[in-house]
Amino acid sequence: KFFDAKFNDVNGKTVDLSTLRGKTVVVNFWSTWCPPCVEEMPMFDEVQKQWQSKNVVFVGIAADQADNVKSFMQKTPVSYPIVVGEQASIDLSRELGNRYDAVPFTVIINPQQQIITRHAGVFARKDLEAGLTKATQ
Repeated sequence: KFFDAKFNDVNGKTVDLSTLRGKTVVVNFWSTWCPPCVEEMPMFDEVQKQWQSKNVVFVGIAADQADNVKSFMQKTPVSYPIVVGEQASIDLSRELGNRYDAVPFTVIINPQQQIITRHAGVFARKDLEAGLTKATQ
């Protein structure tokens, strides 16, 4: 289901997640009003830069309104794509195993499109990198 989804970025441009097939994908569901979500974003940005040579991509899916996300991103930019999901992101996170509709919720998907890790709450860097190591082997 993840790779069939399409969302808009903060400027209204469509982002087709099918373009991420064949990569290791870290999907982070978050919101601008969620302090733990905001706390882990700089670490995600660093890890994404370190792992991009291993065909790893991050995507942030905001369960929020486009205007809120756009304002937030101007103050707190990251180098990975951020899309605006609103209700559709909550539905997708539920399909990927988010039983409590909680944010942050992060999923690591390997190149064979299998979910390797599901994580609710702040993701510790060592745990994220352990999941990436497993997904890229």
